[in-house]
Amino acid sequence: MSTQPLEPGILETDSTLVRLMNEQDLEAVVAIDAVASGRRRPRYFKLMLERAVKQAALQVSLIAEMDGHVVGFAIASLYYGEYGVSEPTASLDAIGVDPANRGQHVGKALLRQLRLNLSALRVTTLRTEVSWDDFDLLAFFKKEGFSPARRLCLDCALDPTRVE
Repeated sequence: MSTQPLEPGILETDSTLVRLMNEQDLEAVVAIDAVASGRRRPRYFKLMLERAVKQAALQVSLIAEMDGHVVGFAIASLYYGEYGVSEPTASLDAIGVDPANRGQHVGKALLRQLRLNLSALRVTTLRTEVSWDDFDLLAFFKKEGFSPARRLCLDCALDPTRVE
């Protein structure tokens, strides 16, 4: 990674090609996620890609490439109102960068392009969820301008044997 200053007009993300995701990206997405999570989840990502690529009215999920190889992904969904709020929002459902390419602004390039695409669609808010103890991802999101939402996400464990 170069520490030399960039020429005027050159962004640190410019060495990363960001394009729309397609069905052929499944194995690369699964492989990147497997390295990060420690487990392969092909069925999960197959369903996510089908929803993001085939079923979405507007496709906003992205792939990052360097030297012709997939090095990152961002899977996002569009919403035009939820929970009684009618505002165009997007959800960043999953993001991943190959550990060999971390520190090379791949995640930043993905979010930069996602923001540009969503802004063109007049989407006003991008939301995501992150594990409370994933400090690296929390730091990345903070650097990218994310902050705690005004809404609180709640979970309820479902126990079918519980009687009220």
